[in-house]
Amino acid sequence: MNVVFSRRDAEWFSPPHAPERRYLIAPLTFRERQAFRADLARDGGIYPPKAQMLEALRLAITEAAPGNAEELAVAIARAEAEPDDPEAQAPLAMIEAACAAIPSYAGLLAARQRYIGMLPWVAARHALRGWEGADLAPFKRDRGLVSEALMDALPQEDIEPIGWRASALMQPGRDAEKNSAAPSPSPASPAPMTAD
Repeated sequence: MNVVFSRRDAEWFSPPHAPERRYLIAPLTFRERQAFRADLARDGGIYPPKAQMLEALRLAITEAAPGNAEELAVAIARAEAEPDDPEAQAPLAMIEAACAAIPSYAGLLAARQRYIGMLPWVAARHALRGWEGADLAPFKRDRGLVSEALMDALPQEDIEPIGWRASALMQPGRDAEKNSAAPSPSPASPAPMTAD
């Protein structure tokens, strides 16, 4: 087995459905994360934000012109105003499903799906440092990445769990979050003293 180690601690990971295969995944360094983000933008496009999706949903309702368009617009506004309320969010899923084929919404929905679909593949490509298991090709990285051909040779059902684990390792842990938190405010400066 040929294993390339990262400067940071890597971990062995087995997909839940295939405990006989193990993949060595490394947390990415700062520069590696920037390269990952650039490749994700190239391969996966841009993830449309929630506000843009809701605006497209409003436009789709206008285009479809259903008899209850006003009621649907109110439901979207409520979901936007109360993002943490499951009752406010429930109608939104039905509206999204009904508008999925309307061009003004379908394009953004496709962009989101492409981004989400490519994220684990790109993350795995950047984070993999080795693997072991029957029927796996010899591991190799070239210029900091597993090649596309080698990624395509992996069992396809392994890529998503590997990629999502790699993505999770990119997030700062609790210790790192403490180190990056804003410093506590300094105590107030003492008032100037005057001579009596």
